[in-house]
Amino acid sequence: MNAERIGEYKEGKVQIQESAEFSDMEQVCARYRRLYAGAVYDVLEHLGFPNQVLSDQFAPLTPEMKLSGPAFTVKGTTSCERDESLRHRRLAAIKRIRRPCIEVRDCGTPFRLALYGELSATTAAAHGAVGALVDGGTRDTGMLIAMGFPVFARYRTPVEAFGRWAMVDCEVPVLVSGQLTDTIQVNPGDFIFGDFDGVLVIPKALTMPVLEECERVIGIEDNARVEFARGDDPVEVFQRHKRL
Repeated sequence: MNAERIGEYKEGKVQIQESAEFSDMEQVCARYRRLYAGAVYDVLEHLGFPNQVLSDQFAPLTPEMKLSGPAFTVKGTTSCERDESLRHRRLAAIKRIRRPCIEVRDCGTPFRLALYGELSATTAAAHGAVGALVDGGTRDTGMLIAMGFPVFARYRTPVEAFGRWAMVDCEVPVLVSGQLTDTIQVNPGDFIFGDFDGVLVIPKALTMPVLEECERVIGIEDNARVEFARGDDPVEVFQRHKRL
């Protein structure tokens, strides 16, 4: 993608659509899972999007977990109501999830609560979710790990959310905690990538351009790695590949 197209996208003049609605999102997700956060960040920064990395407080439940998929967003708020209809609203929203989405829950409350747990993951997975990104706490950690369901959250706590937090809406833009900015907007369909180094939000229209550029860059790094490892002059290797 050339600089002019990137500039037009950033100014909101065009919506880049390099691939017709990503005809095979499962394949796209699989290709992203072969990447790593450092490469994704470098490409986003090169394209003029350096502030797409989430807070370093977000961490996977185990080091090998990865997030790779379009965002299904959930917006919440502080609530003291213990009305069962609030649960029903949240459960009804899950039926709108389509594979292979990542459920993204914003914070919505200053209290340190478990906004996600094993039963949430079980029903979300049954409807197509392939992971969760939680701007808050999670619980039932052992069961989530046993499920092999990737969950990234900012902390763990046994505190129940019901009666303290309620879902407002889903599939709307949400704000999540950022690393270089206070918050980052996540829109429905933005691509979520996360590994042990961190989580990045890739604007939906840049999903394919970022993927293809990452694959190109990693190919260059693979060649440079061989030359560094065999003891070639590091300055000459860097001059050849411009990767370190």
